[in-house]
Amino acid sequence: MSNFDPEYRIRLGKIEERLKDPNSDLNINSLLDGLSALVSDLDHPAIKRNKSVEQFLTKYGKPVDFVNSCRMRHADFDVVKVIGRGAFGEVQLVRHRSTRRVYAMKLLSKTEMVRRLSLKGKHNSFLFDV
Repeated sequence: MSNFDPEYRIRLGKIEERLKDPNSDLNINSLLDGLSALVSDLDHPAIKRNKSVEQFLTKYGKPVDFVNSCRMRHADFDVVKVIGRGAFGEVQLVRHRSTRRVYAMKLLSKTEMVRRLSLKGKHNSFLFDV
């Protein structure tokens, strides 16, 4: 990076600060969440027919799998009890296995959310077609 001009290094430094700040809208966890969601949503046979999508998944699929395997997940917690249920999932009282701290965790079913939203969309289009 020593070959870059000083203004460019300053701009890169500003980006790095925001990536490291957990309260920033550009923090590393936000970017990893976005990349993970993008890879997951693009990994569908109809979408993968697009050559650019296929190349993107080839390049980022395995790195995202690695990142997801290292990040915190539901398996890192023990369920104490279910404290609420909703249309798309439930809220659980959980204890982190290593720190023993207690949290409320909301588990959502993406499949159920998509199913209900698609049904709602069909219902609305039916109402508008009349």
